[in-house]
Amino acid sequence: MLVRGNEDRFSDAASFAADPDLLMAAQPGTTPFYVGVYDVLDGDETNPRIVKFETFGAGVQALRTGDVDLVLTDGTAGNGYVAASDGALKVVGEKLGTEDFGFIFPKGSDLVAPMNAAIAAMAADGTLDALNTKWFLEYKIGG
Repeated sequence: MLVRGNEDRFSDAASFAADPDLLMAAQPGTTPFYVGVYDVLDGDETNPRIVKFETFGAGVQALRTGDVDLVLTDGTAGNGYVAASDGALKVVGEKLGTEDFGFIFPKGSDLVAPMNAAIAAMAADGTLDALNTKWFLEYKIGG
C-alpha cells in the first residue's frame, strides 16, 4: 500500500476500508485494481472510492498531490517510488495479493524445462534480485 510519507489516518487495508472519506487510485483491469475492489473494499467495481487512471504513474501523481490517499502496487515498484521520493512516499500494511507471471509455450514444447531451469538458477544465484534492483530501484527515467 503506497501512501504519502505523512499518512497517519490508516496503516492497513482494514483501517483504509473503514474510513469512507479515503480514496484509492487504480488502473482498471490490473491486479491492483481487483485487489483494491475485492480484498480492500466491498467488491463493487464501480465503488466511487476507486478513482480510475489510465496509467499507474498518473495514480501515483494523484497520490503525491493529495487527490487520492492510496495506490496499491507490487513491492518492487513501491520500494522504487519510495526510494525516489525523498520521504514523500512510504509503504504501509501487509502484502494483499500475489500474481504469478510466466512464459507461454506451445503444448509439449521442449523449451519449458530449460526455461524453468534458467529461472531457478537466476533466482538461486541472485540474478533475479539484481535485475529487480537495477531496473526498479536504481534506474532513473531520463537519467
